Amino acid sequence: MRKLCWLGLAALALAAFAEGKEEKIAVKDLPKTIVAVVNAMFPDGQIVEAEKEIETRGGKTVVEIEVTVKPKEGKAVEVEFTLDEKGQIKSIKVEEEDDDEDDDKDDDDDDDAKEKKGGV
Repeated sequence: MRKLCWLGLAALALAAFAEGKEEKIAVKDLPKTIVAVVNAMFPDGQIVEAEKEIETRGGKTVVEIEVTVKPKEGKAVEVEFTLDEKGQIKSIKVEEEDDDEDDDKDDDDDDDAKEKKGGV
């Protein structure tokens, strides 16, 4: 019984530690709804990588999935999806990827970002 209690505490500690940590996920493991939305937004694009982050906001579990899409022409774009605990898309944010790592622009300037909120 005591061993079971310690295992439970260890699991809780690991869950708390893992929260907010980004992890790469295989494109084949992305939810079908996300792939469908990306394909509709960028019909000639290809998903080249994806990351997942799980957070708790206001007592609710939120999953952020960031997908990098490379269109046939132009710069790659990042599409960030926010999903609720039921897996429904709550917001989509699209942003062009920055090629310059030494960019002197203010990072808070989101003029080139587009965001859509609400049920999709």
